[in-house]
Amino acid sequence: GLRDEGSGSCAMAMGRGRRLLRRSLPPCVCVLISIMLWASSSGRGTNGVGTYDQALSSAVGGIVDPFSRAPAVTGGSGRGQRDVVDGKPLVAVYFTGQARSLNRTKCSIDRNLFQPLIALGFQPVVFALGEMDANAGLYQEVLGEKPLPAGVTLGGLEVISRPQVAFPRNEPVAGAVSIPHSCYEALRKKPMRWYHSGGGSEKDSKNTLYGADVLSQLYYKAKVDEMRVEWEKVQGKKFEWVVNARPDNIYVNALPDLRSLPADGTVYVPSWGHGFDPKSSSKVKRRAGLNDRFAFGGADAMSSYHDLYNRLCSETNSIADARMPPKMNFEQMMWWYLTREDVARTVSRVRSIPGEFWFLRLRHGPTSTWPLEHPSHLPPLVKDWPEDKRWEVWSAAARQTWSCDGERAAEQGECWLRLSAESRAGLTWWRWAVSKFWKSAANRASP
Repeated sequence: GLRDEGSGSCAMAMGRGRRLLRRSLPPCVCVLISIMLWASSSGRGTNGVGTYDQALSSAVGGIVDPFSRAPAVTGGSGRGQRDVVDGKPLVAVYFTGQARSLNRTKCSIDRNLFQPLIALGFQPVVFALGEMDANAGLYQEVLGEKPLPAGVTLGGLEVISRPQVAFPRNEPVAGAVSIPHSCYEALRKKPMRWYHSGGGSEKDSKNTLYGADVLSQLYYKAKVDEMRVEWEKVQGKKFEWVVNARPDNIYVNALPDLRSLPADGTVYVPSWGHGFDPKSSSKVKRRAGLNDRFAFGGADAMSSYHDLYNRLCSETNSIADARMPPKMNFEQMMWWYLTREDVARTVSRVRSIPGEFWFLRLRHGPTSTWPLEHPSHLPPLVKDWPEDKRWEVWSAAARQTWSCDGERAAEQGECWLRLSAESRAGLTWWRWAVSKFWKSAANRASP
């Protein structure tokens, strides 16, 4: 009886649902078609992803590659101007800040950064300046002289306590690096917009407090470059290339062939993830930016790229003055810095990394997969990222991660990917609707 009553209730509910569906389906379809037409009309590049040049063109009034201040460089990379070791041009590879998940990203670093350089006849030399925390030992465990892969040498490795702002009321800590209070105050008064949305501008807001973290990150970048310059003085040799790599990046694609690229005066950055939206209604969010999570280029140009801390915190000639735009995020600050005329002396051009070069951040966490950032996170990793491309890149990054976790983890991961692919096939419309109309759910959804 209970079963029959329940079945009847279910049938009645299904009948009402069908009638409601018939009434609501036509207008819903019209709305969905309109949205799809709008999405398809937006600028797309290779694989349906809007290209960096298209975004730059919109952001700066139709000028593609506004960084160019010199004639295009063609031909070789100028290796004759730099030194070699055993006939191999030198490439410095930097790692800075918190080690985080370095024990799980090391396989992709070796496979897609170190090995391509070695195979093409370069000599990779690692320079690392880590932050002292619970995971700091990973630097020595992964990037120390002994564990480094054959063909990669160690130029320098240090681990220090996080630099602290020298607030007037605080006693200085012996041996700790102090960030000038005036430098911190200059960013606070703008104020900066480190968070995608919200964050506030009050004295104790998230944006204000995170300014100290930003300055510490910039400090690491400046000092690791100084380590490389000091190595050059001691060894009497010069580097041709510098690669700025985060220790928590999972690299999906191999580093491009540097032999075919001009090095002198050029910085190469990803063609995506630049922290601005040229279509935003907010003037602040339309201001152009640069993805700072990875870059490579000629040694002199990369020295300028890494010198932002010294330029901001100089006691005599700080660039954090009234002309510095307010409410910038990190990516926008990098754009503003590299477009300054005084930086043009060494950074004559900034280019997108040629071809496809994808990477995802791997957050430190207790589980084997989910700390891996995926493109459905908000803000999106790549705007207008197609569903199939999102899955392709995420799956490749996950495989790189599992390869470091051991054979069993890799097998379980492949099994999970197969099952997920099967379930995805029947839920395409549902996932599309969620991603468009329910952002909080999309941000939590597994890819």
